[in-house]
Amino acid sequence: MSPLPSPRSRAVRVVLRTVSGVVVVGVLAAVAVGGQVGVERWTGAEAVALEAATRQVAVEPAPVRLVCPPAAALPEGADVGDDQFGATPVATATTLRAAVVGAAGDGSLGALDGGDEDPLTAGPDAAVATAQDGPRTLTVVPVPERPLRAAAATASVTTQGDLRGLAAASCAAPATDRWLVGGDSATGSSALLAVQNPSDGPASVRLDVYGSTGPLPVGGSGAFALEPGAETVVRLDALAPEQERLAVHVRATGARVTASLQTQGIDGLVPAGTDVVTPGAGPTDAVVVTGVVSRGEAPADPHAAELWLLAPDEDGRAAVHVYGPDGRVTLRGAESTELTAGEVTAVPLGGLDAGTYTVVVDADVPVVAGAHAAVPGVLPDDAVVDGTPYDVAWSAAPAVPGPERAATGQVALPAGTDATVVLAGVPAARDTDAAPEGEIEVTVRGVDADGAVAGERRVAVPVGGTVEVPAADVGAVSAVLVDVPASAAGSVPWSVRLTASDGTDTTGTLVATLEPTASGGAAGEVAVRRDDVP
Repeated sequence: MSPLPSPRSRAVRVVLRTVSGVVVVGVLAAVAVGGQVGVERWTGAEAVALEAATRQVAVEPAPVRLVCPPAAALPEGADVGDDQFGATPVATATTLRAAVVGAAGDGSLGALDGGDEDPLTAGPDAAVATAQDGPRTLTVVPVPERPLRAAAATASVTTQGDLRGLAAASCAAPATDRWLVGGDSATGSSALLAVQNPSDGPASVRLDVYGSTGPLPVGGSGAFALEPGAETVVRLDALAPEQERLAVHVRATGARVTASLQTQGIDGLVPAGTDVVTPGAGPTDAVVVTGVVSRGEAPADPHAAELWLLAPDEDGRAAVHVYGPDGRVTLRGAESTELTAGEVTAVPLGGLDAGTYTVVVDADVPVVAGAHAAVPGVLPDDAVVDGTPYDVAWSAAPAVPGPERAATGQVALPAGTDATVVLAGVPAARDTDAAPEGEIEVTVRGVDADGAVAGERRVAVPVGGTVEVPAADVGAVSAVLVDVPASAAGSVPWSVRLTASDGTDTTGTLVATLEPTASGGAAGEVAVRRDDVP
């Protein structure tokens, strides 16, 4: 299987001094594609001598696992109606899609505990797979000296009932620290936090929950143990009830875990949307949300998009910048937002013209963020209730990429959905009255269901603007891959907007957002040298 062309991977030498007898060992670390980390401990003649005394030893790269959120489901005991008024009149259809470039053996899909593995199908340019319901992890082994481009995503579609909506998310690598911003626990809403442990050892998990009124006391319910290969679901609407806005900090020790938050609501008897909230960046001073959709709502419209911000530790102020299809937009009242430590603050995004926007936050204190937008639908002709159903799409907020740094990423596209790639040109300098200038040329490629490159398109993304590219422009694809060159003018964060049919004649009424998975690499060698230690 030939590799897709992509930026050259660079390995960086990190020297660690571990003294045992008379031996000092240096490690050649695996790093993300395009990234560079170094420890400068020796210079001049010392560095030359160190290099001469070093010998390269081949090692096997460690497997990489991407874990998918559970399928969308109502909280236990929620469906108590009869056949006519039941909360789940139709079944939920869940699909998973995976695509991999640069892995030994092409990878496999399996259960959370590592069992029931099914191999991906190797194609000419990538290995791909489509699954229904069961498998929820993608396991791949990087090929030394080659970039690993792996992505998986899951989507649950429910066309009627309380769970009506498209709940979709990219599968993620486990970590010890995750922040999620989204969901609420007000009357009529549920917020189900799923924590999964794909590791070989047990994990101790601690939850810090924040609401619209500040940090929330959760007591002993906010700490629990998670065995290897296990999953637990915490009902935040029971743990922290009657909160208009929620944010959760998930911390793990002993093993790395993944976390996601399923949010669902009803307005009386009418569905108000469901989705999966995924982790964004940890507290930092610059974050970005892409793919925020406005339908031209008035500023006071309760269904207009909103940005949520949390400064966990100290009061501060945030500047909010908005970039749309026609460039920079001034959002009156949001240019400067006061933040109270521990409170999840809402910044309304109503008043924008119809279109897709990018929101950048620059704060004077570390913040985390997320945003949501709602899309109206129609009830089927045989519906027994009246009103307008809505679906909601949540977008996580990663950190603003640094300028002058190339980046690659990919998103798998679940079957049964339509996809649009949203590219955002974020200026490197945002604290100036001058209008952003320039453009960054990005490459978008599609991989089809047979693992072949279906098409390629070069897109000029204006700095200070947002561009949409239908995935169909690069073929009938199972995954999209995006390459962003380094540019002093700015960066191009991106996401994918998914839509699906709700079974009526109105299209695009079920919506969700997928965040890309960053590419990685494996060096495949360690550097070892012997050194006499006094």
